[in-house]
Amino acid sequence: MRPRRGFALIAALVAIVLIAVLVTGALFASNQETHAASSEILDHQAFAYGERAALIAVGDWTCPECDAMPVGSVIIRNPVPRLPFESTVYITRLDSALFLVTGEGRVMSSGVARAHRSVSIAVMVSRDSAGVATATS
Repeated sequence: MRPRRGFALIAALVAIVLIAVLVTGALFASNQETHAASSEILDHQAFAYGERAALIAVGDWTCPECDAMPVGSVIIRNPVPRLPFESTVYITRLDSALFLVTGEGRVMSSGVARAHRSVSIAVMVSRDSAGVATATS
């Protein structure tokens, strides 16, 4: 019987290849997890900024042009951006005293929206005895 020469070399090469595949897989999974976490953070930031824009619009309900709006029409407002965040507020008249305020938040990078989310709040407008309109959500 002939001795098996080179078996240890082949076993070592196979072990090195397996270890390389495992390390590559671990690095790939780590990279994918980092990208997913980054995207989730951007998504939450866009949601929070859109919600902030909608809540500011409801809280500071000074909308004299809303009284003249026909049902179904929309007013678009673009608040001052705080880079990298931008927002747009859409005020839609649903009924004589019911409005839908939608805040859209965007996280911008190099002029391109990396993430955007919208938040809508239904608002009932009422007037006090002095005729001052107040919004309640």
